[in-house]
Amino acid sequence: MNKFTSFIFSSMLLCFSLVTSQVIAAGSNDIEQDLLNKISKAQSELTQTELSIAKSKSRLTKSMTDLEHALISLEKKTLSARKIADEKNLNLSQLQERLKTWQSQQSYQQNLLQQFLRLHSEQHDTNLDTAQKLGVVAEITDQIELWFEPAFITKQLVVESGKIENAELISYGPVHWMINNGQGYRAEMLDDEWVVQQRLSESMSNALLELKQGNTVQLSFDPSLSKLTQVPHESILDHVHKGGVWIVPILTFALVALVIAIVRGFVLWRLPKIQLFSQTGLDAVVKGESVQPMMGRMQKGLLALAMSSHSEQERDDLLFQQLQQDKVTLEKRLTAIAITASVAPLLGLLGTVSGMIETFRMMTLFGSGDPEVVSGGIAQALITTEMGLVVAIPALIIHAILSRKAKAYHNQLENFALMLTQTDVQFKHKSAA
Repeated sequence: MNKFTSFIFSSMLLCFSLVTSQVIAAGSNDIEQDLLNKISKAQSELTQTELSIAKSKSRLTKSMTDLEHALISLEKKTLSARKIADEKNLNLSQLQERLKTWQSQQSYQQNLLQQFLRLHSEQHDTNLDTAQKLGVVAEITDQIELWFEPAFITKQLVVESGKIENAELISYGPVHWMINNGQGYRAEMLDDEWVVQQRLSESMSNALLELKQGNTVQLSFDPSLSKLTQVPHESILDHVHKGGVWIVPILTFALVALVIAIVRGFVLWRLPKIQLFSQTGLDAVVKGESVQPMMGRMQKGLLALAMSSHSEQERDDLLFQQLQQDKVTLEKRLTAIAITASVAPLLGLLGTVSGMIETFRMMTLFGSGDPEVVSGGIAQALITTEMGLVVAIPALIIHAILSRKAKAYHNQLENFALMLTQTDVQFKHKSAA
């Protein structure tokens, strides 16, 4: 009975376990399916949200770009409005200053344009307006472009005899060569006609003929385009005359310094040589035990003063005074040469400044469009500085040479006087007698 009961109970427990496991399995399957459904739904909602955000971002980006463009446009309008307001607030003096600046810029541009036309074209009429000048510049640039690929072109040439004949023209930069009947020429455009400027040599003509045939040749030309031959030759007097009124005092100082240099140089180089003595020999001369040799006036005067003195103090004072007088005599009028060396460059600078003032005054009256006028005035103004230096440099050298000569002679006299001061014993003996 007990066994049966236990069997029944075991069977019931087994059935209950099977039922419970089935229920739990069914419940877990339902939960997993529910979770999968929720995840799928969440992913779908996330995808829709992302699409919505992307569309909103595109619209916002476009709106932001439109706003930035609108902001830039408003800033430009603000700057324009502020500039207009500033223009209204400017007083008359500021407007005049701004107008003057603009006029200066326009004048500078016109001068550059005029200078370019003067250098590259014969048509530099000042009566042309800006548009016509720019048209000429455009034509010149077109011609310059042709310089990179030169070729022979048939043109009419006015030959040396005055006849007009056909010739082959080739241009390399500003240099124009033409060939007529085997003869080469350097030509220029004058009054809308090609005119012979120079007959080329036979070798140059043959080189042009070979170049026409397509061969490689070497061509030589004058870089100055014969302008060096047109430079006027002036004499020294003409050159000095261009210096103006300030050349007169410079030349006056130069003449005075030259005369003094010649006279003093003649005097200094004719000075007698200083006789050299030993102390014993000089003592013998002072005592009269030896015959006095031939001496110069200054040296002999020092010896006479030393021999005629009655005391050591008197002798030293007389020798010192005589040496000072000799120094003045040796350096006499040399200061005038030094003054010339100092004043001549200053006079030259003064003449240059005066010439520059005159040049700028002419520029104010007639403008600075022509550089030749400006450079010519400056060149004339610098002539005075040139002459001042031409006078000052030799004057300075001559003064140094003459001063050195005078100082050397004076030093020898000082040495002789110093030896005379060593003859104290003889002078004392003479004083006691």
